[in-house]
Amino acid sequence: MTSTISGLTVGLAILVGALGLGWPENRDAMLHADDNDWDSAHVAPFVPTPPEVVSRMLELAEIKQGDVLYDLGSGDGRIVVAAAKKFGIRAVGFEIDPGLVKDSRQFVKQAGLEELVEIREQDIRTVDFSPASVVTMYLYPAANLRLRPVLMRELKPGSRVISHDFGMGSWKPDHMERLRDTAGFSRTIYRWRIAEPSGR
Repeated sequence: MTSTISGLTVGLAILVGALGLGWPENRDAMLHADDNDWDSAHVAPFVPTPPEVVSRMLELAEIKQGDVLYDLGSGDGRIVVAAAKKFGIRAVGFEIDPGLVKDSRQFVKQAGLEELVEIREQDIRTVDFSPASVVTMYLYPAANLRLRPVLMRELKPGSRVISHDFGMGSWKPDHMERLRDTAGFSRTIYRWRIAEPSGR
């Protein structure tokens, strides 16, 4: 049953992405995606985040001078380009699809941001997060949960993690808000802060 749900979810995601739309209101299939998705070649389909959601994600990240942003599953590069353009910070996108890597690198070049933005063709399951102070993501819930301990272990205290639409189980966000995009779909944005190690 769960594998069937996951298959339907991927199919829906591809269709939605192709149409340039957001997720529909009923996200039950995505929320209950099979944990085996983590072991597939892609831990999330490419579904573009609307510009107004990108903008709000970056605002909630409370970006400051010297921050380094990592975007996981960076797709067409819209988040890293927006971060570098608006805040002048270094931003790195991680994308496994060669076509999207090529297109996003071209987007970076056209934006004149090659000094600040890098697109790496790399599986997010192999990323060293220690250089980052802000991490953004729009991934399967199962991927969020698998990444949670790695993020908590490798990110420095004070780093912010921003997720579009999906939480991280028992790791409670310090901020969560809902907004409606221009297409009328409800979106949720979560923010966590990496705490100081206990005992300090």
